[in-house]
Amino acid sequence: MAVTMVPRVWGQVEVATRKSMTIQRRPVIAPPQLSIVDGSIRFEDVNENGALDAEEEATLSYRLNNAETALGDAQGLVCEVRMEGATSGITVSEQIRLADVPRGATMEFAVPLRSSMKTKDGEVLVHLKIKEPLGFGPPETSIKVNTLAFRAPDLLVVDHRVKEGEIKRGQAFTYQFLVRNKGEGFAYGVRCELELVDPGVQPLSTQSFKFDRLAPGEVKELWVSVIVPPDYPHEEVQFKVVLDESYGRYADTFLGSLPIEALLNQEMWQVPTADAGSGDGGSFFFGSDVDRNIPSSRKTRENRFALLIGNEHYAAANPGLNPTQDVPFAEADARVMQRYLTGLWGVPEDNILLEIDATKVTMERSLAKLANFAEALEGDAELIFYYSGHGLPSEETKEPFLIPVDVDGDTPELGLSLEEVYARLGRQETKRTTVFLDACFSGGARNGSLIAGMKGIARVPEEVEAGGRAVVFASSSGSQSSGVFEAQEHGYFTYYLLKYMQETKGKLTYGDMYDYVRKKVKLQSNREGKDQEPSVRVAPPVIDEWRSWGMDE
Repeated sequence: MAVTMVPRVWGQVEVATRKSMTIQRRPVIAPPQLSIVDGSIRFEDVNENGALDAEEEATLSYRLNNAETALGDAQGLVCEVRMEGATSGITVSEQIRLADVPRGATMEFAVPLRSSMKTKDGEVLVHLKIKEPLGFGPPETSIKVNTLAFRAPDLLVVDHRVKEGEIKRGQAFTYQFLVRNKGEGFAYGVRCELELVDPGVQPLSTQSFKFDRLAPGEVKELWVSVIVPPDYPHEEVQFKVVLDESYGRYADTFLGSLPIEALLNQEMWQVPTADAGSGDGGSFFFGSDVDRNIPSSRKTRENRFALLIGNEHYAAANPGLNPTQDVPFAEADARVMQRYLTGLWGVPEDNILLEIDATKVTMERSLAKLANFAEALEGDAELIFYYSGHGLPSEETKEPFLIPVDVDGDTPELGLSLEEVYARLGRQETKRTTVFLDACFSGGARNGSLIAGMKGIARVPEEVEAGGRAVVFASSSGSQSSGVFEAQEHGYFTYYLLKYMQETKGKLTYGDMYDYVRKKVKLQSNREGKDQEPSVRVAPPVIDEWRSWGMDE
């Protein structure tokens, strides 16, 4: 049988095979269309104060979009991170691999930040660059983050008492104590333990408490149910509260005692609300002995009107400032002064204007309201003006200005001039006008000057004469700064002003009050290596009578 041979066409098969292999290996170029969503970059820190504190973790999160109109998915993405500015002590990964972003999808990514004890006050600029292998990444974007140097917490028990009643043998009672962070930094991993020292005294409820963190100024009210045995031999019960925090260095142990069968002063403190320390009207202060046991008067003075301004938080209103340029305890100064005016001076609450962190518009509006009260009473009104905050002189004219929180130190002329304050208060006839100024006008400050590079440099402000029937008590003289009494959490001037009112229970004269405050402020500031001496200015019509003025007139 004949066999037919079919010739092999090797060339054709090889070409077909190579062509097939070429088609399989050739990549398809389908680029993405990437963009970082506008407004999506946000900074999130552990203590939620909006800054990267020393020893803190935080994240920069952003949303990355691959448009519906893109030709393909985004693959092999890398986020490159670089920083400039106050980068000391801050660590971040310079390259972060990202998940693929499908066409038409939006995904969220985060850049972890970590700070150390070396972190300083300042600002760091973080740049984010998304790299895509085909070169279709979005433009570089940046965000500014405020950085803060380490600030230590300071945990302590600021008060204790028996709630509602007294300690009796054989009966249970509720022991209350207040734990406060008096430091400038956050306290983490807070632990509180009540120890009952005396034999036989037993807790009837939990005596251990834990908190993730306590913010600066934050107060925790804690209580434990306790019972004293019927045969308890002592006349008082001892209490020991052991405090601790994550660093193990910034908490004090409290030792105290309360008497048996003695009705205690239930006004020892005002129990804080949940909003305490927030800057709202419910805030209370526990750092000073003048914040409690405020004397009261049975008389109400319907013709007394007051404007109180406490300007503390300048950095929050001015992005170019940092917290060191705030005025420590200015808010506490104004709020506690309000309680003295209502309780001791008899000023009706409706007659008091209280402004915390006031802007220029707010200060002008409130000053006008105070002056209108004088106009309405046609010469029978008593006006009280109190200010705690920054003061600055004009660089050219040396004219002194009160500085609202929305004005920085470069343009003091945008503030409220002292001359204008005196003019507004003296425009209408009054029975008398009293001005208290816990501010200096030399450019110095309690914490830090509002003017960059001015620390340690003092200007002598122009003197402004008081008008009408006014007496002006100022916290310092000439080129001096007005300091803060750290231990008492008030300005030196305000603390001793309130202390004199507290000690005299309102039986005061303006002359004795000024002599007391001037002497005490000068002495205490010298003890702490500072030089501050209060001054007084008196309008000519009352120069012979102001020293005898009292609160009961």
